[in-house]
Amino acid sequence: MAECTERARLINRIAPQTMHWSVSDERIDGAQSDSYALYTKSGVIFVDPLPMTYAAAEQFPAVAYALLTRCGHQRASWRYRQENGARVVAPRGSWELRTEPEQHYIEGTRLPAGFQAIRAPGPEWHHYALYRPGEPSILFVGDLVTRRNWDSPLELAPVKDGLAPDLSRKSVENLLELDFDLLCMSHGGYIEDDPKGALRALLARSA
Repeated sequence: MAECTERARLINRIAPQTMHWSVSDERIDGAQSDSYALYTKSGVIFVDPLPMTYAAAEQFPAVAYALLTRCGHQRASWRYRQENGARVVAPRGSWELRTEPEQHYIEGTRLPAGFQAIRAPGPEWHHYALYRPGEPSILFVGDLVTRRNWDSPLELAPVKDGLAPDLSRKSVENLLELDFDLLCMSHGGYIEDDPKGALRALLARSA
């Protein structure tokens, strides 16, 4: 999917050393798309990075890595590779990548700054959640759980054709075994107030 034309203007701090930005994404009928940045000892790490204005990007003169939860979240990764030096890290099995990333990963691959890759199929087979233990511990769920905007209810990702129909639900159930303080979605922002409770409520509604 081509990079969206909207550019984020505001970068917000949502936790110590953790930043967030979002756009109204014309590629998905104006629904919200979200990205995150973490300042780590390994450098600045972007997760599913969307484009931002040059003024906003000035606070990230160098980017160590751009981590993708799925191949469809290339977004502005290649721009940040060219302009900020980011090394792109994508799931093994990704298809239709614009070019070859610096690293492919699977579950168990050693990722920078203590990130852990956890298989979370549903939106597609090669879809992952990225978990970073710490204070706070953060779970990035990609497209597994979404909402159209801040005021919309959470939704389970539709399961890609050809996969087991309950696969997204099983992936969420698996992630609930982790301890996390902050839930970060690639569409619909983040949840810091009882994120595990929000996921349990979603499973109950969709049962």
